[in-house]
This record gives sequence, C-alpha cells and structure tokens, in this order.
Amino acid sequence: MAKSSNTVKRVYNGGDASMLTALAVIMGVLNNATIKTFLKGKRSNWTDAYLKNINDAITAAFKDVLGIDGLGNQTKASKELYKAMEEVLPKLASFKKQVEIDFEDDNREKQILDSLGFKLWKKVQSGSQEALVELLASFDENMTPALQKEITDAGTDVAYITSIKTYAATIRDKNITQEGKKGDRKTITADGITQLNKVYNDVMKVAKIATTLYTETNDKLTAEKFSYAKTLATLTNNGVTKGGGDKGGTPEAGK
Repeated sequence: MAKSSNTVKRVYNGGDASMLTALAVIMGVLNNATIKTFLKGKRSNWTDAYLKNINDAITAAFKDVLGIDGLGNQTKASKELYKAMEEVLPKLASFKKQVEIDFEDDNREKQILDSLGFKLWKKVQSGSQEALVELLASFDENMTPALQKEITDAGTDVAYITSIKTYAATIRDKNITQEGKKGDRKTITADGITQLNKVYNDVMKVAKIATTLYTETNDKLTAEKFSYAKTLATLTNNGVTKGGGDKGGTPEAGK
C-alpha cells in the first residue's frame, strides 16, 4: 500500500507539473550542438545515453506520477510559450527606449507607454508571464492607427509594432494552450514525490555543473539558461511559485 504523501517532502519550488516542465526546458538547452559539445568535452560521463536517461525520467514522471503525456502536451506548449516570450522581450525593450527618446521633449512618452501596457514593465522584467500577456493585450488593443502613425512619424520602424502585435496574438494563444494542457491531477503518493525529487535532483546536478562551467568562461547568458529559478519564473504566471496552480512546492530549493 502506498505511503501517505505527507511523509515525504518536496525538495523543489513550484508545482509538480511546473517543476517538470522547467526541467525539460533546461535539458532542452543541451539540444544546442555547441553547448552540448562544450559540456561533453568537460564532463566525460555526460554521454548521450546518460542525458537520454535523464530526459526519459522526466517523461516517465509526467506520465507515471502526474498522469500527463508531458512532453507531448504540457511541455511542448510551455516551451513554445517560453520561446515566444524570450523573442518578444528585446523587441519590447527597444520599442520602449525609442518612444522614451522620441517623445521626451513634449513629455508624451509616459502617456504613450502607459496606454500600451508598459506600467507592467517591471513585473515583465521580473519574469511574470501574466504581466507580459496583459501588457501585450494592452499594446494590441490600444495601438490605434492614429497612435501608430504618431509613433512611426517620430522615427520608430513600423516593423517593431507589427512584430509585437504578432507576438501578442501568438503568446495569448500559447498561454491559453498551456493552461488547457494542465488537465486533471492524480493524487500524488509518497513514492511519487520521491520519484519527482530524484528527477529534480538529477537535473540540478547537470544544471549546477553547467552553470559553473559557463560562469568560468564568463558566458553568463548561457549560464542563466540552466537556472531553475529563472526558468520556472518565466514559465509560471506570477514569477516563481511555491505550490500554486499544480500541486507541490517548498521554499527551500529552486536556486
């Protein structure tokens, strides 16, 4: 008979499905041939078989513990959303800076940016998916033809506006898809939590070593791709969660 889940504590921040999704995203970084070659050159035991076993364990945890076809559904939706969010953020930052400079003389920059949702910019920068979706919705809704003309006449390329509006629709749709993929949750037993903890710990060993190796080369951008906390913050609606949405979470892990 399965033990009560109360007898085993989770060692990670975030809900169970969010945690596994974040782990899948982190392991997905190793699909980059340059990164994979660099790390395998530093770690002789990081063979293709070793890395495949970890990915298989993530897939098995989704299916066996949560009852979700994880990599086929939730992880795919979440990774697509994560990618779209990564791509739109630099465009938003560039658009914001151009408007601030173009309209600073007549003090119109704040009014324009606030109307387009940039009141939420600090939350977006902290990794809030919900804030980004809301900002983009405001951008799409309030970018009237007249306002667009005013901004482009001041110098901003219309391609920025068109691209951001396209991402607004894409991220809105993928956010809905991600939420829809969460589905119902199985009751998690102590054995299930033990399995989740093991998968988390195994990926964290890879992530921490990869972070160390890239920090050593002063490649902070790549090092951050292996951050569980930052990946989780991007994937969840309100930054790093501690048990919200799907079940699980403790304040002790997720560095």
